[in-house]
Amino acid sequence: MNTEIKKYADSGDIKSLKYIFVDSLDVDPTFVQYEEEYNYCKSIPGLLESHVELTPFKADKTDWDERYWTSLKMDLVKNFSDRRMAHMREVAQVFLADKIQRILTERASHVSVQKTSITEVRPVSAAVGKSAHATPKVTEFVKPTSTSKATEQNRQIEEAKRKLEAENKALADRTARENKEQTAKSDQQHFGKKQTASQNGSGYPKKAIGIALAAVAVAVILILLLK
Repeated sequence: MNTEIKKYADSGDIKSLKYIFVDSLDVDPTFVQYEEEYNYCKSIPGLLESHVELTPFKADKTDWDERYWTSLKMDLVKNFSDRRMAHMREVAQVFLADKIQRILTERASHVSVQKTSITEVRPVSAAVGKSAHATPKVTEFVKPTSTSKATEQNRQIEEAKRKLEAENKALADRTARENKEQTAKSDQQHFGKKQTASQNGSGYPKKAIGIALAAVAVAVILILLLK
């Protein structure tokens, strides 16, 4: 198990764990490198949330494109539910199929190299009098160390965290920009209404001005008649 993820889990660092798992499928869409860690962390209070419907899940696999994938990741940040994570693992099998195939090929090649990494101790003959005794052939399998895997996982974790932070910043910037544009639009509409009202006579509606003028005209006629 990855020591850094276990450290976050044991200390209850939910935020860091979410950083890791939100981008875990981009790093390893097979999820082999994170399966054990995810199952270990699922029982931590506060990590998994009750599922909330955000972007509706699409059953048609032809819709499992980059736009849908990005929406699911953003939704996972807002609502980290096991149901959404499970759906994303299914989508990854289609959307990231090429990367999965490349990873599987690399792993198969790595296993093949490990199998051929065998050190052979050749027989050694030693003459003892008139007889020779050959040392039996010994084969030793060189077991791969787990250090390289842990190092690679830590590198991928850091990369995933940086990527998620960049995506969150981009989302915040976009939201701020949209809010600013909406405010400017509202101000412009308000200014337009105010200017229109001003052109119609100090903000009074045309109908009210017409009634007032009519009343003045009637008063003038009555004064003239009374004279």
